[in-house]
Amino acid sequence: MGYTRENEFHPYQPPNSLFALSNEFQIFMTFTFPVLLAIFMFRYIHVKLTSDFTHSLPLKREQLFHQHVVFGLVVIIVPLFLTALSLTILGLILPYKELLSFTSVLEWFSFSALFHVFVFLTGVFVAMFTGMSILQGALTYILFLFPVGVTVLFISNLEFYLFGFTATYYLDSQIEKYIPFIRLSQLERLPLTLTEGLGYVLLCFIFYVCALLVYKKRDTETATQAIAFPSLRPIFKYGVTFCTMLVGGLYFGSLQGGLGWILFGYLLGSFAGYFLSIMMLEKSLKVFSKWKGYVAYVIAVAIIGFAIQIDVFGFEKKLPAVEDIEGIYFGDSIYSVIDHEASLNPTYIVDQRMYINPTYFYEQPETINSIHHLHEQIIQEKDLLKKTKDQRNSVAIRYNLKEGSDLIRYYEVPLTIYQKQYREIAETTEFKENQNPVLKINDLSTLEHITLNSYYTERRVTITEREDIEEFHQLIQSDIKNETFEEIQDYRSWWTEISYEFSNNQYLQFSWKKSYTEIENWLEEKGLIEQARVTEDDLSHIYVLKNDEKRDIYDVVYGTEYGNDLSRREGAVKIEDPSQLNEILRIAGGDYRGEYIIGFYFKNSLHPQFESISTENAPDFLRKALP
Repeated sequence: MGYTRENEFHPYQPPNSLFALSNEFQIFMTFTFPVLLAIFMFRYIHVKLTSDFTHSLPLKREQLFHQHVVFGLVVIIVPLFLTALSLTILGLILPYKELLSFTSVLEWFSFSALFHVFVFLTGVFVAMFTGMSILQGALTYILFLFPVGVTVLFISNLEFYLFGFTATYYLDSQIEKYIPFIRLSQLERLPLTLTEGLGYVLLCFIFYVCALLVYKKRDTETATQAIAFPSLRPIFKYGVTFCTMLVGGLYFGSLQGGLGWILFGYLLGSFAGYFLSIMMLEKSLKVFSKWKGYVAYVIAVAIIGFAIQIDVFGFEKKLPAVEDIEGIYFGDSIYSVIDHEASLNPTYIVDQRMYINPTYFYEQPETINSIHHLHEQIIQEKDLLKKTKDQRNSVAIRYNLKEGSDLIRYYEVPLTIYQKQYREIAETTEFKENQNPVLKINDLSTLEHITLNSYYTERRVTITEREDIEEFHQLIQSDIKNETFEEIQDYRSWWTEISYEFSNNQYLQFSWKKSYTEIENWLEEKGLIEQARVTEDDLSHIYVLKNDEKRDIYDVVYGTEYGNDLSRREGAVKIEDPSQLNEILRIAGGDYRGEYIIGFYFKNSLHPQFESISTENAPDFLRKALP
């Protein structure tokens, strides 16, 4: 069936929120103008002459502070109010009633004013702790990022040391809302909640009061000094050192891997941060004689790092008792166990269609015991797994404990070592039903039809007769229920998608695996096999290339100037015999690092499709052609 695009050209649709209009410009102005205003309003405390003169006037410091802050707030609020008033008037004239409604304009004014005031008062707060205007601006922006940034850096570095720890659990997408830049960019689709709004108001109040209290205690002689209070200078120095150390370790650890590179990153980052911070504090390049503080820092960090490395808190060995477990989220991706709603809710909505999805929550005793046993084995063999280089399979586990807490672990383990434990899990009824939602479908009264779409031939089979639907459904359920562990782990498919469409707008889609032989025989009997999947008649030929190094097939194919044209590759073998094409077609796929790379060339396409075959699955004629 062809696919047509209707209404390709649409009339202009105005946005639903005023924050969507020149969003980037609004963000730029919100985080530029108030910061500059705070710098200029309190510039006088950073210049020695003006500081001495201003503070010699017969005015209390409270009066000076309030005058400057209030004037700054007026400069911020008045233009926003006039803009909001203009927008309200335009809403009475222009045909954009929803966009320029009173509610929409009020929302824009309220949130914009809140963010502008928050940024301004943050700049005022920072101004009290430094004697340099340039540093005030830099520290203001650092403060916006520091709480989230240092958390991200610290948690990300823990992944290098704690076996089973995953930063993703703590650093999910929700952390972005704590970064003001990003949160402002989200307002067009996610307005501030009441809690968030009150949080920003509270921060404004705290910054205002703290800035006033600090200003009253600030010495005028601290003008032109990097940090105005001597007691805060060590905090600044070691804070910069700690952050640059984490950045260095994370960079080299992610780029190169290995403990040696991580330690090198820590040393390089901490060394640079420590001495650069001293240069800023003393405004001199002659700082390398003050190395004793750095040595003390390195020793302290080494002690802390060693404590984490030997797991003094028992994180790596922690395993809940089976009787304390209410349920387990288990999958091969950390994201499948982080999101409670997605793990429990079997549907997700796309274009107003509800697609039935696999689930990852297990609560049957048999499955819980099997997952618990696997986790226990992984903990016991920690040292072996850390040395294993071939780690392709992810294991994500989240325990839902009866007392209400959660425990989450994530590992990279070779499947070959844990075949027995994986088999126990994969062959349970609950696992098969969760991973194959078609097994949970027993009522077919709302099922309108079943469609088999062949990707590369653009052919399809649609089953609409009630008797055929029921028969096909029973056979596919039988195929899946009877899968062995080896077949479950075998992802070779016929490049055909099976789709269930229900009258209640629900859809279920899954691949036709080559292990599903009962439906293949049924389609053969019905004379529909050629419409349902790729056959040897769809192929003009194939090329086979040896891959002794077991590289990823796409690295091999696209790693040379020949691209996907295997005919120009040295050692490539062309196969055209229909029986051989059929045999290779039946066994190819699943592993992208097999010893034989297969390029399938279709009669109706100029672009080949690539799969691979392992040596143990390769037919004799292929082994002879490419020994």
